[in-house]
Amino acid sequence: MIASKVELVQLLGIILFLAQFILLFWLFKKGKTLQPNVKRAAFVALIICPVLLGLLGNFYIFDHSKTVESCSSCHVMKPMVNDMLDPESMTLAARHFKNNWIADNECYSCHTDYGLNGTFKAKMDGYRHLMRYITSTYDEPIAARDAFNNANCNSCHSGTESFEAVDVHQPLLTNFSTNEVSCLNCHGRAHPTRLQRTPGSDDYEKLMTDKPANEQLKAYLLNIAPSSPTTPSP
Repeated sequence: MIASKVELVQLLGIILFLAQFILLFWLFKKGKTLQPNVKRAAFVALIICPVLLGLLGNFYIFDHSKTVESCSSCHVMKPMVNDMLDPESMTLAARHFKNNWIADNECYSCHTDYGLNGTFKAKMDGYRHLMRYITSTYDEPIAARDAFNNANCNSCHSGTESFEAVDVHQPLLTNFSTNEVSCLNCHGRAHPTRLQRTPGSDDYEKLMTDKPANEQLKAYLLNIAPSSPTTPSP
C-alpha cells in the first residue's frame, strides 16, 4: 500500500519515465516509417511525457519542501530545526512544537509566505536562499534581510479567542498588519541567536547535533503532555 501522496508521485514519475523510454525505443526501431500510430507515439513520448514529468517533479518539490526533514537537510538550517526539536528550549519554534500547537510541517506553517500563496518577494527570497546555499556563497550564521512577516503569525492567531482576549493587541492591530510592530518584540525569539549559531560558539556544536526524529519526539512529548493540542498562549 502506498504510504503517502509523495510516494504516489514518485511512483507515477517512474512509470512515466519508463513509458517514455519504451516509446522512444520503439520510435527508434521504426526509423523513418512515420505512420499515424508512430506520430501519435512520438507526440506522447516527446511532448506529453516530459510535460507530465515536469509537473510531477514540481509538485514533489513543493510538497516535500514543506516538511521539517526537508528544512533540516540544509546544513545552515540544522540549528533552527534541532532547537525546535529540543524539549528544553524556550524559543517560539520549540514552544510551538513541544506543546503540539502545530500538527505537522512546523517550519512551513510559520513561513507560509514562502509557499504558493506567498508574495512574489517571498518567493524570490526563497529562490535566492536556495541559490546561495547551492553555490556555497553564504556565511554562517545566516541572517534574514527583512523582519519576520506578522502575516505568518496572524494566519493562525488572528481572530482567535486567546488573541482577542489580550487588551494590548487591540490598539496594535494596524501596526501588526503593516509589520511596524513585530510579534517577536513581545513573544521572544523564534530561533537561537546569531551568536549561538556562529561556528566556534559554545552552543554551535549542540545546535548542529541531530535530535530524535520528528515522530519519535512527538510520541515522547505526547506521553508526558495532554493528548489533545494545548491552546497557544497569547
